[in-house]
Amino acid sequence: MKTIIVPTDFSSTASNAADYAVHFAQQVKANRIVLLHAYEIPVAIDPMMPGIQIPEIDSFRESAENRLLEFRANLISKYLDTGIVFDVLAVYGSILSALEDYAEKESIELVVMGITGGGALAETLIGSNTVHIAEHSHIPLIIVPAKSSFKPIQKLLFACDFNDAEKYIPVDQIASMQALTGAALMVFNVEAEPDEFEQTFPGTVMGESFAVHTVLQNLNPSYHFSHEENFVNGINQFVDEQQVDLVITVPKEHNFFAQLFSSSHTKKLAFHSHVPILVLSKNN
Repeated sequence: MKTIIVPTDFSSTASNAADYAVHFAQQVKANRIVLLHAYEIPVAIDPMMPGIQIPEIDSFRESAENRLLEFRANLISKYLDTGIVFDVLAVYGSILSALEDYAEKESIELVVMGITGGGALAETLIGSNTVHIAEHSHIPLIIVPAKSSFKPIQKLLFACDFNDAEKYIPVDQIASMQALTGAALMVFNVEAEPDEFEQTFPGTVMGESFAVHTVLQNLNPSYHFSHEENFVNGINQFVDEQQVDLVITVPKEHNFFAQLFSSSHTKKLAFHSHVPILVLSKNN
């Protein structure tokens, strides 16, 4: 891995994500971080209001570029001895479109983002931009919780549901992260108690389990299970007990994050509050 992209809105959460990215870069020996700021100009919907003038657009662009340069200067002063190159990119439009445009020119190996935005978003559980990227981008994304600080990654946890393993588990991407970090890999499954059919025909369950073991056999993971009724609570407890450093997840459905990070599911979300999450795209 050579380059990490860090989108920023200049919030404290974004700064924390940038700090995490620097330390992560040192662990995996990446030598370049691109600080990306995507800005959009609010458009008045009152038909009596004049349209945006060119000088206003220039003013927004200049302001965005200046703030981005200041953000980079602060990072350079903190991490001068790392040897990491900090590049900047200010673009008009959404973060997702900016990443997609960038990916057409250069390969993007990893994006690192915080989970809250500035202003009112700072009080929400997860920033809308981060969720949007996680749901719609195929680029590997590390979500850094607002209160999380970097710890050398020694334990990776792959949260797996064991269904259609050969179709959705991105083995190469998981193997790459394991190789880069040198971390041990654990596979964790929250499973319901076997129903009457599964007790009568255990091959159904064993078949799914065997598929996962077969797909991941070259990575030599350890396997762990929980019968916790709530998926998030089961992961929370295991992450706390085992002191996991990074959780890997592969969303199958677009509404995965809306469900996972819903406030109704976050009574004590140590998984969300303290442990970064690596989001990978399912195997195509």
